[in-house]
This record gives sequence, C-alpha cells and structure tokens, in this order.
Amino acid sequence: MTISLSAGMRGALQTLQSNQQQVQQAQLRLASGKRVNSALDNPSSYFRAQNLTSRATDLSNLMDDMTQASSVMQATSKGLDSVNSLIDAAKGLTGKASQSGQNNTLTGTRATSLKTTDALAADGLTGGTTFSLKVGTGTAVDFNVQLATGTADASKKNVVTVQDLIDQINGDTTLNPNGSGTAIKAALVGGNLQLTSTSGQTVSLTSSDTTTNLQSFLGTKTNEGSAVDKSGTSFVDTTRASIASQFDDILKQIDQTIQDSSYGGINLLQGQDLKVTFNETGTSSINVASVNYTANGELGIANSTNNFISNDDVDVASANLKRASDKIAAQSAVFAANQTVIQNRSTFTKNMVDTLNAGADGLTAADQNQESANLLALNTQQQLAQSTLSLASQANAAITRLFP
Repeated sequence: MTISLSAGMRGALQTLQSNQQQVQQAQLRLASGKRVNSALDNPSSYFRAQNLTSRATDLSNLMDDMTQASSVMQATSKGLDSVNSLIDAAKGLTGKASQSGQNNTLTGTRATSLKTTDALAADGLTGGTTFSLKVGTGTAVDFNVQLATGTADASKKNVVTVQDLIDQINGDTTLNPNGSGTAIKAALVGGNLQLTSTSGQTVSLTSSDTTTNLQSFLGTKTNEGSAVDKSGTSFVDTTRASIASQFDDILKQIDQTIQDSSYGGINLLQGQDLKVTFNETGTSSINVASVNYTANGELGIANSTNNFISNDDVDVASANLKRASDKIAAQSAVFAANQTVIQNRSTFTKNMVDTLNAGADGLTAADQNQESANLLALNTQQQLAQSTLSLASQANAAITRLFP
C-alpha cells in the first residue's frame, strides 16, 4: 500500500533529507580535513591529487635512503679523521726518533766481568781470528786477535788485551775520521764491552771465530736485545727501537680503524661502493667510488725498518706518512663533495615532497572555517525543516476533528 503525503509534508521531508546529506558531508569534511574524499566528490581533483601524493610518497621513501647514505658518508669522514689523527701520532714518533739522536749501541752481557788487562784469547776468542766492525755499506775494519804472548801491532790492528781492542777501535781513522771515538766509541762498562755509534747508519760486528767463542766473549745476547752471532750482531738504539715498536702498533690501529668505519654494511674505505638514487624513475643518482685502504697497502706506510737505527730509516717513514696524509686529504675532499651532493639533493627532495603534498592538499583539502560555518547553518536549517514537517503534519491531523 502506498502512503500519500501532502505536498507540504513531502516538500518538508525532501528538504530535511537533503539537509541531512549536506550535514553528513560537512561532518566528513571536518573529520577528514578534505573536501574531496573520493572520486565521487570530484574525479578530476581526486585523481590529480592521487598522482601528486603518490610521487610525494615515492620521494619520501628515497629520502630515507638518502639519509642512510649521508650517515655512511659521515661514518667514512669520521674514519678518515681518526686515521689522520693516528698518522699525526706516528709523525710525532718519527720526529721524536730524529730528536733522540743516533746512539746505536751493542753492550755485552757476560756473567763474568771483563777487565781491561784480560787477554782476548783467554776470554773466549781464538788467537789468529778477526774481530770486524762495519758501518753501513763501508769497508769492514778487522782487528786481529793475538795470543797473550804476542805483541800488539797498531799498524796491523793487532790486539791482545781488552784495552788494546778498545784503543784500536777508538783510534781507527776509518771508523772515526773526525778523531778518536767521534763516530764509534768502545768502552768497558760494568764489566762488559760496549760499542756505541753516532753515525746514524747500520753498524754490525762480525767475527771469523765461531759463534760459540764470540758468545763466550760478549754473552749470548746483547743488552739491547740482539742475538750474538759471528755472521753479524747488530747495534741497536733502545730508544729508537721502542719508538719503532710504537710506530708499528699505530699502523695496526690504522688498519683496525679502517675496518670499523662501516655503516649499514657499507665501508667506503674497504672497496664497497655506494649508489644513491635521487628520483622515483631512477634516472638521477650518484655513485660514490670507494677506496681500499690499509696502512701497508694503498696508504703506503711501511712498518719500521731496522728499528729506526739510522736517520735514513726514520726519513723514509716520515716521507711515507706525509704521502699518506696527502692522499687522505685528497680523498676526503672527494668524499666531502659527494656528501654535499647527497645533502643538497636530500634538501631538494624534502622541499619537492612538501610542494607535492601542498599541491594535493590544494586540490582536496577542506576549508575548516567554511565547513564549520556550513555545518552550523545546516543544523539551523535542519531544525527549521523539522519544524516545517511538524507543521505540515499538524495540518493533516486537523481533519480528524471532523469525526466525533
């Protein structure tokens, strides 16, 4: 059965229904902040806004990658700074080695003390053998060990007693061209033979006798740590040897620092390149080329040689350190330029995302003030429509009074 409504009631009902739909629409706009919530509201604006929002989302995801790439660059920069600090520390050691002078020493470690009057042939060495000293690549100077009954012959560098050996070494013009004991000095210290060189070159002692006999005279090991051997017993500068050991330890720390300069599994100092994409199509990007550093390898810092006995050894190490510093400075500049590009593109992308989102909002965002005013007006209209419907209903109800 169809119910017929009066024209007044039907008009009031239609107004009320239309008003209710507008109220719901205004409430949705206020709640969502958008005047276009679906394609039904405005197809053109909705799909244009979707395209803008989609691109903004893609760029936002790329920004996360850029942020991580920037962190990789920062970790690399800190790693290079740390390596540079270690190189500076190594430079300080080589400078200290240079300032410490050149006192390469060989000191015996006999259990029984020597005396200046002791015969060499009676204290381990064999008569007729030689006791030789050589400085750098120069000519070896031989001292001929004579029997105790023999006579020392200065012209032949023959030696009988410990004092003879000391005097012959100090007075030899090949070893000491500037005067007695000026380059290599021999002395009896604490009951042991001590030979000291200030030439800054490698000095070694050899003998035509057996190693066993030479060790009987000097001890199995020198006080500076060199093993006594007839084929060559090296002089050692204990100060420089300690510096050389510290120098080598720093090189180990350089390698460890390089290994620890990774971020997110990428280490630009160990041959792992970095690619950063800047747009959603992948047509804009940057490739950050890595290096493969180690102290002894690409940086070219060799371990200390000969315990820094000579100035030449120290000078070589100093030159290596300078080249390494220059190489790191140049590479730091390259990485800094890459970091600048990444940071600039990150800032640009952030601004682009904001622009795209603003454009999307311009197409779909609701004016909250306007929608609030609309809702207030619609609520008033709704109340009026309800009153109108009530009045129309009362007009129809008046006919019931005709029936008692």
